[in-house]
Parts: sequence; C-alpha cells; structure tokens
Amino acid sequence: MDEDRLTPQMGRLIDAAKGAAGKAEGFSRVEGVAVLTEDGSVYVGWAGVVADQGQTLTQVSVETSAGGLAVAAARKASPGRILAAAVAGAGDCGETVLPSSLTVRALAEVAPELPLVLKRHGRWVLSALSEFVTQ
Repeated sequence: MDEDRLTPQMGRLIDAAKGAAGKAEGFSRVEGVAVLTEDGSVYVGWAGVVADQGQTLTQVSVETSAGGLAVAAARKASPGRILAAAVAGAGDCGETVLPSSLTVRALAEVAPELPLVLKRHGRWVLSALSEFVTQ
C-alpha cells in the first residue's frame, strides 16, 4: 500500500516517528519509531548512532533501539496490543529508510507480521515486518 492509500491514522504514526527522529542532534544516523496500540495511542522511541574516530558506535541491546524503546513505552502505558509501527530518519534522510536490525528484532518480538510503515523510493509505504526478519 502506498502513501496515497494510507489512512489518517497511519499518517499520524508517520508524523510521530518523524518527530521522534527529529529530537536527536549530533548523531550521524537517527532512527525514530512510533507504535500504534489498540486504543489509538501512539508511543515513540528514538536512537542515534555516533561516528567515533572512523568507527560507528551502535546500540548494544534491543531495549536501547528505537523500536525497543517505543515498544517498552507502549507496554508500560497501555495493556492493549500493538497494531502497527512506523520508522523514520532524521530530517530529509533520502529516498529509503529501512529499520535497523535491532528495531526489527524488538518489533518481531511483538508480532513478526506487524504492519510497518516506512519510506521506500521517496514514498511512504505499508509493508510487513516479516520482510526484514532474518532467520
């Protein structure tokens, strides 16, 4: 499903993910993730990657990934299940924004077939998380 057919609720999810990614400064790559729960609430998380002396430092656990933080916030505040997620990068980060492997792992713990909104070739599209889960 492409952005012309996304529901207003999915648009709200995208805006929340972009807002989360926009909170970080000073990182070489920032990922914002928003999750939507059954009651219509949206919870966000963000994580950044910093370049240090030519090496990239990344998050060391799923809990500190953008997806892990968004899932943790949702589980803490809402007993309902998570229905969908969106992934965004900071600013105008290009044509395609794919979820980090840590975010994929965190979201896969919720539901391997979770609907996931992300940017591909300059357009927001709805995909299944299973496209990104590796065995």
